[in-house]
Amino acid sequence: MITKNIMVARPAILYIGDVPIMWLPFIFQDIRSGRRSGVITPRFGVSELFRNSPTYRRHVENFGYYFAISDYMDAQVALDWRSGARATVGDPGWVQMNGEMQYRWLDRFVSGRLGLSQHDQGDGSKNTSVSWSHSQAFSQSTHFTTNINYVSNTFVQRSSAFNPAAVLASINSSANYDTKVGPASLSLGGTRTQHPGRTEVEQSFPNFSITVPTLSPVSWFDWSPGFNVSTNQILNNDQGAEFPYRYFTNQTGLPDSVRRVLNSRNTSSSLNTPIRIGGFTWTNSFTLADQENDAPALVKVTDVNDSSKVTPTIFAKTYSTQIDWQTGINLPAFLQSSLKVTPSVSFGNVDGHSYWRRTELDGGKLVHQAKRATIGLSASPTLFALFPGFGPVSRFRHSITPIISYGYAPAADISDEYLHSLNTSRQGYLGALAQNRVSLGLSHVLEAKLKSSDTSSTAEPKKIKILSMNFSSLAYDFERARQTHRSGFATDAINSDFSTDLIPSFHGGIRYSLYQGDILSDSARFKPFRESIDAGFTINSQSGIFGAISRVFGRAVPQQNPQIERVEKSPDDAQASGVASMPVAGISARSRQYNIPETQGWSATLQYSSSRQRPPTGNATIIDNNPAVKCAPAISNPIIYQQCIEAESANPNGGVPLPAATAGGAFFRTPGRDNLNSSMTFHLTPNWAGSWTTNYDFQAHKFGSHVVTLQRALHDWKAIFAFTQAPNGNFAFNFFIALTAEPDLKFNYDKQTYRPIAP
Repeated sequence: MITKNIMVARPAILYIGDVPIMWLPFIFQDIRSGRRSGVITPRFGVSELFRNSPTYRRHVENFGYYFAISDYMDAQVALDWRSGARATVGDPGWVQMNGEMQYRWLDRFVSGRLGLSQHDQGDGSKNTSVSWSHSQAFSQSTHFTTNINYVSNTFVQRSSAFNPAAVLASINSSANYDTKVGPASLSLGGTRTQHPGRTEVEQSFPNFSITVPTLSPVSWFDWSPGFNVSTNQILNNDQGAEFPYRYFTNQTGLPDSVRRVLNSRNTSSSLNTPIRIGGFTWTNSFTLADQENDAPALVKVTDVNDSSKVTPTIFAKTYSTQIDWQTGINLPAFLQSSLKVTPSVSFGNVDGHSYWRRTELDGGKLVHQAKRATIGLSASPTLFALFPGFGPVSRFRHSITPIISYGYAPAADISDEYLHSLNTSRQGYLGALAQNRVSLGLSHVLEAKLKSSDTSSTAEPKKIKILSMNFSSLAYDFERARQTHRSGFATDAINSDFSTDLIPSFHGGIRYSLYQGDILSDSARFKPFRESIDAGFTINSQSGIFGAISRVFGRAVPQQNPQIERVEKSPDDAQASGVASMPVAGISARSRQYNIPETQGWSATLQYSSSRQRPPTGNATIIDNNPAVKCAPAISNPIIYQQCIEAESANPNGGVPLPAATAGGAFFRTPGRDNLNSSMTFHLTPNWAGSWTTNYDFQAHKFGSHVVTLQRALHDWKAIFAFTQAPNGNFAFNFFIALTAEPDLKFNYDKQTYRPIAP
């Protein structure tokens, strides 16, 4: 039956193949054109109607209404509900109200979204979430953008999440305003970050910068000024406190304690004004860095003239202000076509720290050091060789670009006041030695030029990078080696990175710490220590060696050059996009987790990361940030203890303490991280497809999360089996048959469980 506005049909039977699966007495559909207000399709499963077990908790989402306010604005309100029957620890049941408004005025260049959610748990815990994204162009050169996300209770937000991205992803906010004043570009903005399950807040405001393009009033004069200032804060720090509690006697005369609020601020500013006059370049830079840690700290103060005299002192707060000016002249380069030699003269600080500085060790007094001239010479030749190719390669090109520099500076002196501000002793101090230093950096590239079937003169042969390697500079000081009778290496750490086009998206890097101890002290030992490894790549059935194997067995490989085939990230990759930017409030924030790419074949992405700290030397005070140590007070309650371990272990940044403002403070020992993240999609048949995303922690010897999906294409329908386990212990199993054009029209079975992990 069709009326003016509605179509009604009966009966409605869902067939899979020729088998009837579901019957409804009738269905109806609004057939009016355009956007219309109306009821939103709720999300619930068969288990909500016919409970499959006595312990199953009913769960309904998206029960609400859509408002078509105007052609430029709409809104939605919806209710989510989880039953509180048979409530358990960590799963008391809850009600969540969601609201969302979207707006867009094309002729005014304004668009945005505002979301609001109120989550009320059965145990009285509450959480309010707000999301606001806005983009506006006031003119061609003036823009304003925001992406605000805020939650009032990060613990509730984390404990009620099923999506692994929501459990691990930081809650990020940003705002930025940029404009132009004449030739200068001005930018003002800020960021704010909350972490799931933690009280700590990191914010950066204001971030202000002015950039000016190179000004050239005459051909022989260039000026490129630039200015920036930023303030970064860490509020309510909950990691690595030396004195986390303040103890006192309460009104009843009994001993009591309260947790301290630990905050940190770091303000930095710089002004760069390089000037080129003919072939001479005069570099000038002014910097200011001011750091303050509003937290008690124990500092072991070292006597300037006797390193054996150490006085432990507790300061109510620590701070450091550093002001510096660096200048130098780069002389005209010569041998440009071969060695690319550039001489220079610079005036730098004797010690590697700033020229002026003040700390709590000096009582806030500003002290300074001396400057000395450094004469330098640098060269960066490119050495290459060509080799004949074979197979699809017409020629290989191997190039090495060393960056060699030499610098000499005379010996100088450092005052006792300045050494005291550094909290170091004159005995064994190497910072004032003469510098007779040579450094070497290296870049290596092996390229291949592919044969082309295009014989036209304008065709450019394709080139690929077989292997590219970059190594940071390593310096050796002959004067240091002569004075210490030890190693003369004067670089504290080196790193290198690798990449190749043979494996799409491949990248790798490694970092080594070279010295054990302070590099400016003669007691430091040259002992390389690996600090981090990072590697990852994406491959599929047409990548590199897999394409070659397919050809050997006579199977067609559609891409002409599979070894340089690119793998583009699927726009439906909810896991990746969720971690990158996930609104915490509103209705569209709960996007579908289970997506299968439409392309045939298979693809896999692997990402490995490992990081660890070099063990401290000497008699440093060590504070353990190990989750087992931090959660030890709750060990008498196994459930609470295990929940604490899970929460601390899943901190995205590993639990980083306040950055030290003064040398001689405590060493915060953080457990090493050793993780493998993987994501795989595959097609068993043209109609059967699957995906699996997981991560494995080699330190904890367990998997952190899983998202497994298996999908069957059924003409206009999709049958999906999905399993999700989040790091907080929550897991969900879903099976549903959904209409491709309208996923909310489905027949499904859902089981979602909040699970406090048992020991």
